[in-house]
Amino acid sequence: MTEYLLNIFAAITASFLLTYLSIPPIVRISNEKHLFDEPNSRKLNKTAIPTLGGVSIFIGVSLGATLFLGSLHFFELRYIFAALIMLFFIGLKDDILVISARKKLMVQIVAAIILVTLGNVEITNLSNLFFLNQISAWISIPLSFMLLLFIINAMNLIDGIDGLASGIAILVSGVLGSWFFVSGHIQYAILSFAIAGSLLAFLRYNLWGGDNKIFMGDTGSLILGGLLGILVIQFLNLNIAAPTLVKMQNAPAFVLSLLIVPVTDTLRVFTIRIYQKRSPFSPDMNHIHHLLIRSGMKHIQASSFLVLYTAFFAAFTLATATYLSSTISFMLVLGMSFGAIALLKKRTDKITERREQQIRLTRQILSTGLPLQEDPFHILETKKKIYQN
Repeated sequence: MTEYLLNIFAAITASFLLTYLSIPPIVRISNEKHLFDEPNSRKLNKTAIPTLGGVSIFIGVSLGATLFLGSLHFFELRYIFAALIMLFFIGLKDDILVISARKKLMVQIVAAIILVTLGNVEITNLSNLFFLNQISAWISIPLSFMLLLFIINAMNLIDGIDGLASGIAILVSGVLGSWFFVSGHIQYAILSFAIAGSLLAFLRYNLWGGDNKIFMGDTGSLILGGLLGILVIQFLNLNIAAPTLVKMQNAPAFVLSLLIVPVTDTLRVFTIRIYQKRSPFSPDMNHIHHLLIRSGMKHIQASSFLVLYTAFFAAFTLATATYLSSTISFMLVLGMSFGAIALLKKRTDKITERREQQIRLTRQILSTGLPLQEDPFHILETKKKIYQN
């Protein structure tokens, strides 16, 4: 095993450097060609930011993962990159020209079909989830197909604030990459750490880029969704025959915990939109990260909170694996997350209501024409904060 550590180190280093070095010229080209994410009423950025970070992520992951496989056999890689190229180009077209959700979905469907039918990215065993173990192709193929589509779109939906999609993807790829390594599946370990290396470089520019600040755009989020979908499905498959020392108990619940933010968020916003008789893909400001921003958090604080939120659920699943069945663990994690988001929504609504009351009160006082020093409610500092926000 130790002889492959150099391959993994080379992959993560190469993917990091390739992404890190490619972002500044991509930002420069974006500025010259006016390829920006323009601010509007439903976006949180206040200035025009280049959106082609997914191009650099694709460069870093594809070269980092393929250059250092050495003599390792990786049959599925050809189909993985065939699907990723399709997601790359449809995401790039959306970032530059903006296309309909239907067209994006059609390309995602074709990419998922390639992965499931040709690339063997297919769930064959549910590890006793809902009392199901080995499942037939009639169930496994559509299930795998729908799971891939769900994760691709879920990662696309949570990419609304700086550092969120990339932070969660770093956590997931790092955890699963470590498991792939200790269980002897070096090919997928290299792919996982190439993803993590590329995203670490992207995160530096996304959070602290200054003049080189960049978003990953649909190009990046669609690629990430496809890659994470592949990793979790292969983890579920390979875990079945893993040695006892590394075999993960309640693997489906563990996967859910790693993806708890995109899963909870997608199910929640889809339910709200359908209830409001809108398309599930119609944009709005109801995402979990929007709740955190409205509660007063900054982007990096909200992203860090949700990454730690994910880590908590992953740790909880591991800690309770010997005490809970796969089904109970799965349902408990999902229920706890929805409960936590409901409490967060209630808290945010209270904060928003209090802020609106303060604004109304301030306007009433100012309308009287009284000087600020005669303000009978002594809310000068409150008014300053309101206007600063």
